Amino acid sequence: MAWLKRCEVGKQIDVACLKLKNARILYMPGELFVEYQLAAKAERPDLFVAMAAYGDLGPGYIGTAIAYEKGGYEVSEGASNVAPEAEVVLMKAIRDLLHHE
Repeated sequence: MAWLKRCEVGKQIDVACLKLKNARILYMPGELFVEYQLAAKAERPDLFVAMAAYGDLGPGYIGTAIAYEKGGYEVSEGASNVAPEAEVVLMKAIRDLLHHE
């Protein structure tokens, strides 16, 4: 119920990036599928890229768009509180964070 109320009032979820020399640590929401970590690393192969998820558990599991098509527990209603379109939003955030100097 708390997640629904947050969404209804338009509260956004924070994402962040900690920069330490040639390392970047992304702070992300939910329980992300590993594909997000792999995509982040591919986005910046010149850096050490790590990801700390569970920053906000409201979204639950966050699968890739194709995972929602294929189905499974993690992307079922109740386990995941986001839509397949979350991938586009998160990938843009990852790119923005990793390229912000």
